[in-house]
Amino acid sequence: MLSYPARAACIMALAAFATGPGLLADTSVPAAVSPGAAAPAAAPAATTSGPSPWVLGIARFGVEKSDDPISPLQDTIPLLIASDLKSLPARRVPEEDAAEAAALSTLRSRFGLGADLATKLDARALRFFDPILDVDAWKDGISSAEKQVSAAADKLKEAETDLVPAAPKPPTEQEAKLWDGYAKGQLIDSPSLGPAQAAKAAKVDLLVTGSVDVQSGYAAVRVHGYDAALDREVFSWKNFCSVDDPAPLAADIARRLERWTAGRNFARLEVKLSPSSAELSVDGEPFDGEPTVIYVYRDGSLHLAASAAGFSPRAMKVDLALGDDRSVDLRLEPLATGNLDVTTDPSGAAISLDSVPIGRSPISIALDGSRRVVMAQAEGREPQTTILPDSGQGALRLDLLPSDGLGPKGRILAAKDSFYSSFGWFVLSIPVTAIAYGMNNGYSEASARSGLPSLADSGQFSNYALWAAAAATAATATFMITRLVKYLAAAH
Repeated sequence: MLSYPARAACIMALAAFATGPGLLADTSVPAAVSPGAAAPAAAPAATTSGPSPWVLGIARFGVEKSDDPISPLQDTIPLLIASDLKSLPARRVPEEDAAEAAALSTLRSRFGLGADLATKLDARALRFFDPILDVDAWKDGISSAEKQVSAAADKLKEAETDLVPAAPKPPTEQEAKLWDGYAKGQLIDSPSLGPAQAAKAAKVDLLVTGSVDVQSGYAAVRVHGYDAALDREVFSWKNFCSVDDPAPLAADIARRLERWTAGRNFARLEVKLSPSSAELSVDGEPFDGEPTVIYVYRDGSLHLAASAAGFSPRAMKVDLALGDDRSVDLRLEPLATGNLDVTTDPSGAAISLDSVPIGRSPISIALDGSRRVVMAQAEGREPQTTILPDSGQGALRLDLLPSDGLGPKGRILAAKDSFYSSFGWFVLSIPVTAIAYGMNNGYSEASARSGLPSLADSGQFSNYALWAAAAATAATATFMITRLVKYLAAAH
């Protein structure tokens, strides 16, 4: 099997021979490839500045030796690294790496054009072996193949100037982020087929792999970094950690990855906002990052300002020097916009604000512009809860009813059962009243037609029965309506 440089040289030489002098007269093999060029790897993501972010991915670690036992650290350490990173500084590619990536991209492009030309040459050669059943068609096929070879050779010749690497540019910055799978607690599968294939499958620019070797309660951890644009390993680190506490090692690796990604020295500042809904600005510019980790690439000061509805704004100045790794708490105090005097019956009830105990009644609560929940509780009484206004001055009285042992939910269920029971009696009384009404009409009509005294007495008795049934229906209807009102009141 020929190496990549050898195959490329053969393709170029074959192209020059097959197309004749003049067609590739300005193309030489040394210009197309260089000694020691690596075989083409999976198509890498761009490492220059552009709309697509530069992505760092961490794979599940393996073992140092194939016969070593599986260790939980193979998953634990990569997940701890991803958790500790939180965010990444902007990727700054060193000039030499950018030049190497551009040269490699040029070789890959030329190899692709040369491979296309070789395919066209193979197709043309096969045309000569077609059975000659129709001479004209045979000649047309060869002519078409000649045109395709000529077009492919022209593309390769034109690329001689277009694919020459441009002069090195100053380092540029590119947005960097972690592989999206870490938000779901996932890891990239171990690269069994090589880091190039794994990086391509996961669509990452830097693939971090590693191995774990556990011995006598300690783990030797080796970490490697594969750069897809350079198609090679760019760093290798080794360190040790306790099997029971790998967090310090993971934090150290995370900091190293941040420094490697930045490509220069920096200061790191993590801002812990309270409340979390507060808006942060840095040096007068809104900061939209999540989490709130700021990377600074020079010595100096940062002016932080935070604001949130219902809270007093706050600003602070933080002095940073390159190499610093700090965190600051930016806590906002609630903004008082009114006052509410809370009393209870009985007095002395325990008062809680947003589930936090604040004292006993009577008590004064400062309003801060937000809607908050107050609760009053006393022994032997039902607790009462209400929502406070967001501002203003006023008073609030909470009457705590004696506890019946049912609680709000129990009272609602009891009221509902009572209502449905009364509704059932009302429904049952309706047929009785209807039957009594029908019998009364029948006796009255029969008595009027016959004039018999016995029928008149029966009609009078049915009349009494009708009035009794109607009274029972009215009573059950009244009872049902009363229970309905109590049910709605309990639910309210």
